[in-house]
Amino acid sequence: MDDDDTTNFLNRFFVNQVDASIAVHVVANGEEALSFMALNADEDTLPCLLILDTNMPVMNGWEFLNEFELRFESMVKKRVVIVMMTAVDTDDVIEKAMSAPNVTDTAQKPLSDMKFRMLIDKHFN
Repeated sequence: MDDDDTTNFLNRFFVNQVDASIAVHVVANGEEALSFMALNADEDTLPCLLILDTNMPVMNGWEFLNEFELRFESMVKKRVVIVMMTAVDTDDVIEKAMSAPNVTDTAQKPLSDMKFRMLIDKHFN
């Protein structure tokens, strides 16, 4: 999820370069993501990978993580790989992200087809 339409377009494009059959759902902020997750928590459409931007309007990535932790059962949390994406790849941001209970990995913007391929290989193969 990202609030930037260009970033979302490119991320969708890069994921489809890796595998065109992967369904990509895009939301602009943490509130939209929580709503999507709640609607799909018991279905096959629950995302297996969530690319979460740290800075977004309405509800940022950090706020999303807090709400995700409170609202969802452990079964849902275990099914979703959360990757925190940031434009600022500093040790402090990486440490904060990796100390969050449901964050699996971090990535620096901009992502590319190669970075998505590496994330998919790392977490799903």
